[in-house]
Amino acid sequence: MRAAWLALLLALAAPLHAAVGAGDWLARIEPALRGLDYQGTLVHVAGGRVETVRLFHRRDGDRERERLVALGGAPREVIRDGRKVMCLGGEQGPLAFEVAAHGGWSPALALSAAGDLPGYRVQLAGRDRVAGHAAQRIDILATDRWRYGYRLWLEQVTGLPLRVDLVDDRGVAVEQVAFTELEIGRRPRDEDLEPSTSRGLVAVAPLAAARTAAPDWRVPSPPPGFALRSTRRDADGLQLLYSDGLASVSVYVEPADPRLRAASATRQGAVHAHAFQVDGWHVLALGKVPAATVAHLARTVRAVDSDG
Repeated sequence: MRAAWLALLLALAAPLHAAVGAGDWLARIEPALRGLDYQGTLVHVAGGRVETVRLFHRRDGDRERERLVALGGAPREVIRDGRKVMCLGGEQGPLAFEVAAHGGWSPALALSAAGDLPGYRVQLAGRDRVAGHAAQRIDILATDRWRYGYRLWLEQVTGLPLRVDLVDDRGVAVEQVAFTELEIGRRPRDEDLEPSTSRGLVAVAPLAAARTAAPDWRVPSPPPGFALRSTRRDADGLQLLYSDGLASVSVYVEPADPRLRAASATRQGAVHAHAFQVDGWHVLALGKVPAATVAHLARTVRAVDSDG
C-alpha cells in the first residue's frame, strides 16, 4: 500500500514539475537581477584571460544602483545609478553614458526573452550548485551557425543568474561569467555604491533608434533574425548596430586610411572582428558572434541613398 501511495504522488507531481518549463525560469531573470539586493564576487573567463570583479546591487524603490570593481590589474570600475552609467579606469579617462530606455544594462537581462527569439531553442538541463547555491540549469541552443548558444545556471529560489556560459556550435564554452561568492538579500552600503571620484555621473545621448535615423549605409540581407536596431553618426563616420535580441554586432564605416590593411580578421575570446575596404571606405564589423556573422555583415554592407 505504501508503495502504491508513493507511485501516485510521483505521478501527480510529474505534471506540476513539467509545467515549470524553461521559459518560466527565464521569465524570472529580470525581476531577480533588477529587484533584489545582492553582492558578491564574479569571475570572467574569456580568451585565456581571467578577471575577478566585485559586484554590488541595490534597489531603492524605483531607483536601481550597481557598482562593479575590478580586483586585479589596473584600477577599473563601472557605476550605475538608474539610467546613468560611469566607467572609470579606461585609457580615455572617466566615461559616462545613458543606457537604453528598456533598461538593457546587463547582457543577462536579454536572456529573459530568449525563448521567443528566432534562432534559439530553450530547454531544461538538470540541477546543480554554483557558489554554494542550488541552481537550475537552462540551455539556450542556437539553431544555426550565425549565433552562439548559452548555458545558464539560475538560483533555485530567486532565479538570479549564478553562471552564464557562451558556447559555440560544438558546445565548447568560449566565455564564462560566474559568481564564486554571492550573498542574496544583503543590502550594499551607500559607500559601496559610490564611484571613487568626485565627478558625478552624467547622462549623454544613447544611440538613436533605427526607425528615427535613416543611415547612409545598410546591410541589405543581414543573417536570419538580425535587424538594424540603432545608428550613430559623427564627423568620422557611422556606426550601425545589428542585433537578434541577444547577440549584437556593431558595423563601423569611415573613410579608408591608407595605413590600415585592406582586409583582416581577428578574434579575442568570444569576440570576432572583420575589417574590409570598399570604394574608399573602411568597414569594421565587431561582435560577440561567430566569425561568419561579422564577416557577412562587413562584406555586404552597402551605401544607400539618404532617402532610401
